[in-house]
Order: sequence, then structure tokens, then C-alpha cells
Amino acid sequence: MKRPPLVFALLAGLLLCGAPPAAGQSPKRFQSLATVLAEYDDNVYKTVSDEESDFLARLYFDARLAYAVTPRNRLDAAYTLGAKKFAEKTDEDTLINQLALRYSNTGITNTYLGGETTLKFRNIRDEEEDYNKLIARAFAGRYFAKGVSGEIFGAYTRFDFRTYDFYDYWTQSFGAEVKKAFSHAASMGFHYIFEDKHFPFRAYENLPTAEGEVFLRETSELRNDTAHEVGFFVAASSFVLVNFGYDLLMNDSNSYGDVYYNHRFRLAVSKAITDRLNAHLFAIANFRDSFQKVLIPHSFSVEEDDENFNQLVAKTAYRITGRFWLEARYSRFWSQYSVRDFNYTKNTYALGLSTSF
Repeated sequence: MKRPPLVFALLAGLLLCGAPPAAGQSPKRFQSLATVLAEYDDNVYKTVSDEESDFLARLYFDARLAYAVTPRNRLDAAYTLGAKKFAEKTDEDTLINQLALRYSNTGITNTYLGGETTLKFRNIRDEEEDYNKLIARAFAGRYFAKGVSGEIFGAYTRFDFRTYDFYDYWTQSFGAEVKKAFSHAASMGFHYIFEDKHFPFRAYENLPTAEGEVFLRETSELRNDTAHEVGFFVAASSFVLVNFGYDLLMNDSNSYGDVYYNHRFRLAVSKAITDRLNAHLFAIANFRDSFQKVLIPHSFSVEEDDENFNQLVAKTAYRITGRFWLEARYSRFWSQYSVRDFNYTKNTYALGLSTSF
């Protein structure tokens, strides 16, 4: 398995150790969370038929550092480690390392600006689905009266799949977001994003047959997509914590089969039942309107966190003692493509322990 570059290890070390604060500055704040789960997966390879199941151990570790460089300059860093170890299907053993760095400045009254970078490395034992992902983002925002805030941003993303260029891409995107806090218990927001996405392979055109069937031919142009996304969210915390969001993605492409609208709905609900017991529900549902008949699903992706997959996660956590929690989790993932061979349903059942320190 390929390893992350040395710079990644050095940055992770900086996060965990941290530099001592200068005299007169606020001290750094460090938080971490660790979870170990025993899990059963009823469709390891995400197939539409002849599903293969297996037991696995899942490890999750998250460490966060907030450091006040000066009273108006702040550095945030987060390192996440995720790992899966299967009992029999060991070719699917997975290791994920992710590092996020964020710098922000509040030197102008009611205004903030800064930048952030996220690096993600995924390694699978068979090395057929390894990838690296880089996201660099600059932002500037302002707080207005009556709980209103606004932010503009620009971002660059690069995705590098190890074994096949078909999944590689780089994007540049720009957007804006407006939020309104009605009280400490309710808020809402709207956003718009424009994305220009480039691929290192050629676009396809359709040469329909006399029977009206799709016949694709490679063109001389590299594939290029442009997308507009608009969306909103509403959040409230009274009897329960609720967050609901909707995103409409309108994608245009010079490659046949990749012109579509995607409707994404998101829902998160949390409830503290007692001082020791809480429950959580998270769901994502996608509905896609394609304007062209396709042979290969346009949303097919090897990215593990691809939101084009529908998902439902239900979790309960019980405090055993101090900072230790017993966690039980059920997850369901499924896809609905026009090409049935790419559809699948996956259910996972997990039980484990988590702690923070």
C-alpha cells in the first residue's frame, strides 16, 4: 500500500504536539475522540446480486487543536484517522488519513477572512481504489445586525485516483452563503456555488443508430463540466435538535450522458433522552433528473464519502462512566441508477465503545 508523503506526517505531528503559546496569548485547546466498533456488513463489495458479507473491526480517531496565535489570529487543525479490518475479505482493509488546517483573522470589526486546506489519503489493501484528495479554500465573511451573516469563498479541488484516470479531476469553484440566526434555538441559511470541473480524458458524443440506440464516440475535446448549486438549510433546537437541508445541483457537460439535475435532501435529528442516553438520526436522499440516456451512471464514484449514495444512519449512545460511551449503530446505503448493474443495497450493524479526552 502506498504511504502518505512525509509532509503529511510532519503536519500531523505538529497538530498533536502544538507549539507553546507566547506570553500573554490564550492557551491552545486540544480535543480528541476515539471509537472502536465491531461491525457486520451484509454487502462488502456493493453488488446488486450475489452479495458477500463479513465481520470487521472499525477504528475512528479524531484530534482537534485550536490555537490563538494572537488575539485576532487563530489557527485550527484537525487530524482524522479511519481504519477497517475485515475478518475474511481482507482485500477491502482500508486506511484513511485526513488533515485539515484553517487560519482566520478578525482584525476588521465584524469581519473575518482566511483560508483552509484539507488533505485526504485513502489506502485499500488491494491498492485498486487508492486515492488522494486536496481541497484549498479562501473565504471572507461579515456579521451584520439582527443575527445576519454573509460569506464569499473560492476553492480549488484536485482528486487523484491511483489506478485509472477516468475518475481524476480538478475543479475551481466560487460561492456565497447568507445565514440568519433568529435566536439561540433557530437559524436558517441559503447558498450558491458555481463549479468548473475538468477531467484528463476526452468527452463523448452520441451518434444515435437508426433504432434510436445510444452509440458513443470519443471527441477531440477533454471533458469539462460546469455546475450551479443552490440550496438552503433550517435548524432548530427545542425538544430535539433538527437540521434539514435541500440542494439543487444543475450540471452541464460537453460529454454525452452527464447533463442532469440532482435534488439532494438532508436531515439530522438528535435527542438527549436522559443524562446518560442520547439518540441520533442522519439521512441523505437523492433524486436525479437526467436529460440524456446513459450507458454508465454519471454519478458513479469511488469516493467513499460521495453524497450521491442514499444513506440512513441511526445511532444511540449510552454513557457507561466518565468519558466512556457504549455506542450502537445501524446504517443503510443504497443507490438507484438507470443501469441496474450498478444498483446495490448495503446494511451494516455496529456495536462499540467511544471516549473523548
